[in-house]
Amino acid sequence: MLSIASHDWGLDSTTRAPLRPVTDGLVRLRPPGPGDARVLIEGRDEAFHRWLGPGADEPSPTACIEAGGEVVGWVDYDDDRAWLTPGEVNVGYNVFAPYRQRGYATRAVQLLMHHMAVATNQQAASLLIRPDNHASRAVAAKTGFGRLGDVEGSAYFGKPVPPLSYTDGVVTVRPPRISDLDADLDAKDEEQIHWLWLPGQREAWEAMSPDEQRAHAARGLVERISGFGSGPKWTFSVDSPDTAYVAYIDCDLANEHVQAGEANISYSCHPDHRGRGYVSRAVRLVMRFLADHTGCRQAHILVDSENVTSLRVPAAVGMGETARWVTEAGRTMIRHVKTLERPAPSS
Repeated sequence: MLSIASHDWGLDSTTRAPLRPVTDGLVRLRPPGPGDARVLIEGRDEAFHRWLGPGADEPSPTACIEAGGEVVGWVDYDDDRAWLTPGEVNVGYNVFAPYRQRGYATRAVQLLMHHMAVATNQQAASLLIRPDNHASRAVAAKTGFGRLGDVEGSAYFGKPVPPLSYTDGVVTVRPPRISDLDADLDAKDEEQIHWLWLPGQREAWEAMSPDEQRAHAARGLVERISGFGSGPKWTFSVDSPDTAYVAYIDCDLANEHVQAGEANISYSCHPDHRGRGYVSRAVRLVMRFLADHTGCRQAHILVDSENVTSLRVPAAVGMGETARWVTEAGRTMIRHVKTLERPAPSS
């Protein structure tokens, strides 16, 4: 828990952007609702009061933290500290005693940073932690907050709000746009359908008229655009320096074949741009997004053993094979896993 002994966390703030519920497949943040104030007050213990003071009489933080459908704590931010720079907020949180040491605080802080990236103009976040609050120092380290100095007798940690688009100079991964529709339609060729579509999807697609196919693809694109802020699945379009939408990539933190809260990465390259290494580059960038925006620890890529082209991608990004299994359809699938590199502390 963070150390802001003189501040009543949970008071209403007119500067906070309303939070849209967001989840990483394991932890969910949502705005507080009826009855939550009582739960948050009941969750206070000796450690809470030691680090955070008496607390507000009617707590209304930015978000309640849920895990397994239960409220396990809260996370909040404010911008009314004299030592904050323009565009900077201070973050605080509390996880109830029975739920500590499970990584919930780390995941909640990461998701709050994602909310700020999607819904606010905030540029940086800070943590103010007392010297003997070792648990919060560990959270700061795990989430990439760097030590910036000391304020009011506490260690002052900071971190920029992460971007929504990432580039390596050759490809850029970004949130999808409705203007991607034509390229998205062009990319639905035999190879994509064979390897990625589920049973029955081809037949349903081929039964549609061209106008119906376009409308169907547009609805799917709108869903991907809308879902970017809420998780647990994030989809990206991939651009090259001179062409928009050379590939599609997503990371799903609630995939049935992957442990909840860890990421399954899927991808499909536009047929006009295959064989140029764009997808491998995009996978590396999506891993950076995962490390910055979520508490995900591992990325998985599941590939059919006969999909030779797709198997080059996990090999190119240094993912090792960990398992094989046979699906009900008789396909042998290969699991590749890589532990994510956590964001380096800012300075």
